[in-house]
Amino acid sequence: MNKALVDATRHFCQRHANSGPLISTPVPGLVLLRRTSPAAVDHAIVQPLLCLVLEGSKEVDIDQRTERYNAGDFMLVARNTPTLTRIAGASVAAPYMSIALDLNIGLLGELIELHDSAPVSPPQDTRAPLLDAMRRLISLLDDPTSLAALGTGLLREIHHWLLLGPEGPQLHELAQSDGHALRIARAVKLLRSDYRNPLSVSTLAATAGMSRSAFHLHFRAYTSLTPLQFQKHLRLIDARNQMLGRGKSISAAAFAVGYESASQFSREYSRLFGLSPAQDRKANPS
Repeated sequence: MNKALVDATRHFCQRHANSGPLISTPVPGLVLLRRTSPAAVDHAIVQPLLCLVLEGSKEVDIDQRTERYNAGDFMLVARNTPTLTRIAGASVAAPYMSIALDLNIGLLGELIELHDSAPVSPPQDTRAPLLDAMRRLISLLDDPTSLAALGTGLLREIHHWLLLGPEGPQLHELAQSDGHALRIARAVKLLRSDYRNPLSVSTLAATAGMSRSAFHLHFRAYTSLTPLQFQKHLRLIDARNQMLGRGKSISAAAFAVGYESASQFSREYSRLFGLSPAQDRKANPS
């Protein structure tokens, strides 16, 4: 592990501790997480991202398997897919800390074209330069002028080293412009931005530039969910966050994410989380 990266991340988290455990940064898609106490199981549909665990450990349920990530481990998620994350045993003396960065599919495609036109021989160890690039990016987060001047180049460097490392084959598949991933990604983007409102499959398929049947097939292959299930997951996860994290009432959270029936909301909530909204709130008080 790059000690300087750990120190830089810890210092930024401590300076912005009032933001809560999940700390946003001036870099879009880059978030830091530092927990000094255990948390409820986190349900999410993550975007393609890279997560680096710096301290502590976590377990992630993804694609019907459970993976454990310890300090120094990378987690690469190459598609929008449901995950359950458990961080246990975090304390002031032994916190959990990680970095998560959304992957830029367009940038990956651009770099793949560059690599194909001018092949490079990757170093035997791509991890060291990758961690160093991440360290330099984290070190600039409280320096707006330098970040504006250098941040884009550092993000490009991070994606470059990822493509040359063990994650490269997965990222090549993700960024294939002649495949279906980018088309489905356009529909996913619309769902993520407008999931509180009704969205027809026809609208989503048109956004992806596909027929309804092809869209259904490739959407499920890309996300493991149907479009309707994906939208329901987004609504229910948002409602849970509003209830548990922001103290909203159950009915207010349900209506805020687009539900018109409290009974339907309760049924679908229980099906996804294994507890009714009231039981979940009692088990995880704010």
